Amino acid sequence: MPLDQALKSALRDKVSTANKTNVDDIAAQVQEARASLAEDDKDYARLGGWLDDLAVVKGGQVIGRFGDTIDKAP
Repeated sequence: MPLDQALKSALRDKVSTANKTNVDDIAAQVQEARASLAEDDKDYARLGGWLDDLAVVKGGQVIGRFGDTIDKAP
């Protein structure tokens, strides 16, 4: 069953405004929503991407800023 549109919208807003002080709480909310989805659901993959973005924020970087990437190759 796809993720409820209102919940998806609320989570997307939280992810887009995440910072180091609230990133753990938001990640927990995203993980909770993701746990209710089948692995072949497109929202499951989307929330996985959001968790990746939140990991970048937790690391002190800014999503989309030039030079900040998830993979820092040597």
